This record gives sequence, C-alpha cells and structure tokens, in this order.
Amino acid sequence: MVLGLDFGGSKIAAAVADESGVRLSATTVATDPGRGGRWNLDRGVEAARALVAETVPDGELVAVGACTFGIPAAHGIRLAPAIPGWGDLSLSLELAEAFGTRAVRVATDVKAAAAAEAASGALVGHDPAIYLNLGTGLAVAIVCGGKVVSGANGGAGEIGYSLRQVGDVELARADRIVLEEVVSGMAIAAAGSRRTGREVTAEDVFANELTDPRLDGALDDFVRELSFHLVNLAVAVDPSRIAVGGGMVRSWHRIQPQLRKALDANVPFPPELVVGEYPFDAALVGAVRLGVEAAVALTADSRPEVANGRAVSETDRPRRRSISSQDTDRSEDRGRV
Repeated sequence: MVLGLDFGGSKIAAAVADESGVRLSATTVATDPGRGGRWNLDRGVEAARALVAETVPDGELVAVGACTFGIPAAHGIRLAPAIPGWGDLSLSLELAEAFGTRAVRVATDVKAAAAAEAASGALVGHDPAIYLNLGTGLAVAIVCGGKVVSGANGGAGEIGYSLRQVGDVELARADRIVLEEVVSGMAIAAAGSRRTGREVTAEDVFANELTDPRLDGALDDFVRELSFHLVNLAVAVDPSRIAVGGGMVRSWHRIQPQLRKALDANVPFPPELVVGEYPFDAALVGAVRLGVEAAVALTADSRPEVANGRAVSETDRPRRRSISSQDTDRSEDRGRV
C-alpha cells in the first residue's frame, strides 16, 4: 500500500491507498501553528501511522507521497510562513525516516492538486488550464502540455505574492500588502474581524453575510480583487478552463457570479469556469498519486538487471540514487508533480 499526506496550514490529511491509487481510508487532524513545525509534523506522522495500522495491519507500506504549503526543497521548505519552523524541515528525509521507506516524493500542495485535476479531474483534456485554490492561502497552478508548470525555482503560480497596485513597485516587501493578505481565507477572517470588532472565521463571514452588511461588504471587496487578478492571469495564459478548489468552494454560489461576469467582460477569449472534480481534497488526491509514482519507480529500481546472460547482483550493480528530497525537488522541473 501507499500513503498520501497533505500538510496544510490549518489541517493535515492522510490517506492509505493500494498501489493502483484506490483509496482505502483517510483521516484529518487539525494543526496548531503556535506549537511550531516539528510538533505539527510529528502530529501528522502519528495520525498517519495510526491510519496505516488500522487499515491494513499486516500490509506493507512501500511508498509515501506528500504535499505541503510552500515549496519543498532539499533542506527545508521555502515560502512557508503559516507555521513557524516549518521552513526548517526537510520533509522528504523526515518522512523517509518516519515510515522506513526510501520511496518518498513531495510537492507543493496546489501543484499536486492541479496534477490530480489534470490527470483524472476537471482539467483532463484542457490545455492550457488554470487551477485556482481558494483556501487558507491563495495560489494557482498552470497546466501546459498536460504538465503542471513548476518555474525555475518551483514558485510558478504563487500569486499570493503579487503586487496589488502601481505604487507597490517602489516599496520593499515589508512595506506593502501582498495579494494573499487580502484574498484568502485568512484575509476574509481578518477583514470580518476588523469590520465587526470581534474575532470571526472565514466560515462565519460566509455564513452571516446575508444578515450583516459589514460581512457582505468584506466579501464584495474580496471577490472584486480576486476577479481583477484572475482576469489578468487569464489574459496572460489564455486557458480553456479554470478549475477552482479549496474550502471556499463551499460558498461557490457567492463567488462564482462576480468571477464569471469579470471574465466575460474583460478576457478576449473567456475560459470555462468550473468547480474542480476534487473540490476539497485535490491536494490529498495528488499526494496519493505521488505515492503511487514513487512505488512504481521503486519497483522498477528493484528489478534484476541482466548482463552477459546472468543477473546483476546489488554488489556488482552501479549504485542507483534513491528517491530523496533532492530528486523530488527536481521532479517538478521535469514535469512530474
């Protein structure tokens, strides 16, 4: 069996699947950012171990696929401020040690989600296409040629860092407000709290906007700014379809009309706009796919080679590289997200 893990800013999801990717069980635990990266990683590993033991007590875990907010690198995770200390973790090496397998692949969560939608979901046959994630944070992934575009540093699609106005060009990062700070689940909660004078969540804002004009205004501002940036992205990419996933899709009826209107009015060739096939767990589906790919690669790496009519043993075979964090860093650049 294989294990898929989705490490998010507010929750960690795990799924056990067979080697063909059929899900057998799943679980979710909440994160506690205040406890730091190590505590939250250990919490996810503990939940995953319990799930594996419960699902297939006598089974063999052959591979792990994982995705995370931020960009996993050889010795840390870049652009991962949601949990203090998360950026210091070498995720692939940590998971290899925790689960006793060298078959580990990791990727950015939104890219893993987009790969899942492109392989078997709402983006099958659409090229180019955009996957938009509306969750705790904000990011997109661009699908081109059936592959998710990684970028030179793995940062393609990180629009949460986009400038919001012309004056931002002259400001240092610390002196400006980036897009994710106004267009994300965190941003909606903050805006609702400011407007009402009490602490509210994004779910509270969506649930009460019909009866509270202050929350309704917060959502209008959110969707207006999201529309602005999505239109510009669609003009640049010319996608045939945009698929949307993440927790805010539960309020798609509130978000979709303004997005649709903005795309139709401003994009020369307006793309389709749909909810993803895996609206709430595309990243976990993508993580399982990574686990399956790692298992397949491990099997191929284990097959005996034949030279001069005899099998080549491990002692006289040239040493092969194991699947490690360095390999997974490059896997996105090769289009294997």
